[in-house]
Amino acid sequence: MFSIGHDTAQMFAVGFPPLLHSLLFWIFASLVVHVCQRLVEHTAFAIDPSSRRISGSQAALCIGCVVWALDVVGMLMYAELAGHTLGLVPALTGLVIMALSARLTVPTLSTSTRKARILLAGAGLSLGMLAAHFTISEGYVSSYARVNGLAIVLALATAIGITAYTSIRHRAAKMKALTRIYIPQQWHDKLLAGAAILVLHWLLVNTFPLEWPDSAAPTDGVALLVIVLLFGMAIATEQLSNMRFDQARQQLLRRGLSLMRTSSYEVHPPEGDIQLSLIADQLPMLLQPDQLALHFQPIVDLDRGEVQFEALLRVRSELLGTIHPEAFLLVCELQGKTPLVDRLILVNAMASACRWRGEGMAGAKFSVNVAPATLLEEGFAPWLQAELSRHALPGSCLKLELTEHALIASGPRMLESIRHLQAIGVGVLMDDFGAGYSSLGMLADLPIAGIKCDRLFVRQLTQDPRRQSMLRHVGALASEFGLSVVVEGVETPAELQTLAACGLATIQGYVFCKPMPAADVPGWNQTQWPQRLAALRAQLGTTAGVPGAGGAPAAPAQWMQTQGSGR
Repeated sequence: MFSIGHDTAQMFAVGFPPLLHSLLFWIFASLVVHVCQRLVEHTAFAIDPSSRRISGSQAALCIGCVVWALDVVGMLMYAELAGHTLGLVPALTGLVIMALSARLTVPTLSTSTRKARILLAGAGLSLGMLAAHFTISEGYVSSYARVNGLAIVLALATAIGITAYTSIRHRAAKMKALTRIYIPQQWHDKLLAGAAILVLHWLLVNTFPLEWPDSAAPTDGVALLVIVLLFGMAIATEQLSNMRFDQARQQLLRRGLSLMRTSSYEVHPPEGDIQLSLIADQLPMLLQPDQLALHFQPIVDLDRGEVQFEALLRVRSELLGTIHPEAFLLVCELQGKTPLVDRLILVNAMASACRWRGEGMAGAKFSVNVAPATLLEEGFAPWLQAELSRHALPGSCLKLELTEHALIASGPRMLESIRHLQAIGVGVLMDDFGAGYSSLGMLADLPIAGIKCDRLFVRQLTQDPRRQSMLRHVGALASEFGLSVVVEGVETPAELQTLAACGLATIQGYVFCKPMPAADVPGWNQTQWPQRLAALRAQLGTTAGVPGAGGAPAAPAQWMQTQGSGR
């Protein structure tokens, strides 16, 4: 017959452990909390799916083992149970249950940002811990028909409280990293959790009535205690050591992948790692067309009076706020989502250009920065041709920009992909020229349409004759190869005048305009751009006509001063 509760004297028949035993268990429990926290953090900081899966599996196995070892050690600190010998089958069964419950819940506890999911996973891990404990202690229990209701309720509440508290604190620390301040759990949190675990273990021991051993029975409790402690310490030490090597490996992977798309974004651990992991957590919600807003910055040809626009990604999340575009793209690269996000961006850019043409910009041209994986994907050129036709756009209106790292490192397959794009009229530009390999031999072989000189060329340009000479030679070399040249990052009228003196007339930078939303482009092109072009030409001493301008602008020099005054 099942009964909740029994005689008051029997409700807590096993007394609280002696002071020395309690102190040692408290220290061990606090160290276990520290190890588990570090393992959960490491899993949370992983970004690519394979690293997340491997880290989650290893962390769950280690957490299951050390928590199991803690539970077994706890059984040896009660004087009333000193004569018992731990059964091998129940002990190993408890280890399997503990490891399995950790495997099912640790990934959610480490990566989820939703409190409801964290609390649900915490409750699942708590139930697994309780099931493992009752399996381990099977040889101690005299009857499962009677249960101490007060003890089981308090134990369940304590177990859920420990996992929920530590998991929510972990989530809060991750979210705090968005402000570039990462504060992990402190030792007072771990000591508090260790004390709660001590109370929890005592409550669990008193949940069911126990069999009192014969005092004369032989025991090898001390030897078992030492073995279990050594086992737990060995598992934890090995895993913590491997974590350092894995962190270094992941940093190296991210640094290499970042070169394929951009050279300016740097990850500074641990805050940078956490921010990337948070983006990875939210990636399914972010990979929607309406989440990938585009701003456009003019690229101006002062000689011809023509303007085209580069599409620049803007990403914002309700939970994370504004996200650095290059961080978002790096996460997409690590998650294997780069071709998908590039296609979404291209479709958005083509839709914007289609609207511009309907608002009077019949010859609108634009460029989009893409990753090498996108161009190398099977069927990309036919897909792009079909999308251009769907939006009624000619291939000549689009340029794709790739960094020189990506172009040179991708090998012969990239050359074949570029030629397929040439066949449909789409040109490829080498972006960030001069910031990486700068192989002139490769430049002669690549079937590209032009180059974009990195902003490094513009740094201190007006005071540095060597940079001016370098740009003159780059322009002459590109002209010999039949390539267009764009200089980006131009911010002041003085830089613009120096570039004009070097014979370079196609410019991109804040000296013209900050990036603007797609909806603002037609208005800027029709009202502001003709006057600004006239002002620029007047400032530079150019007498050519101004397309779309209704006459000479007023106060061109004054306009130049205001345009160069800030970002």
